[in-house]
Amino acid sequence: MNNIFLSLRVYAGKWMLKSSRAFSQEERNAVSSATVVPSEFGNSVCFMMKSGGQTFIPLDQNSSLGVGESVDLSKAELITLGKDGESDIYRVKI
Repeated sequence: MNNIFLSLRVYAGKWMLKSSRAFSQEERNAVSSATVVPSEFGNSVCFMMKSGGQTFIPLDQNSSLGVGESVDLSKAELITLGKDGESDIYRVKI
């Protein structure tokens, strides 16, 4: 007898922590400032790059910083979350 569940895609329920690390010296040197800003699904960190332009990484849900606050990259962590069938996502934890 065949098991129907063997042929169906399994959707993972939760994002799981894959890794956590400090921002490297090279990464910190590339940033002129990092500030918490509002975004579509909560807050993000806006990184103003020394080379010009800006980029964003969502803020971890458990972080205590609020909109407008500066992020000290020497104390912040870059966390990577993953779940089956999805691309990894990144969060800033402080």
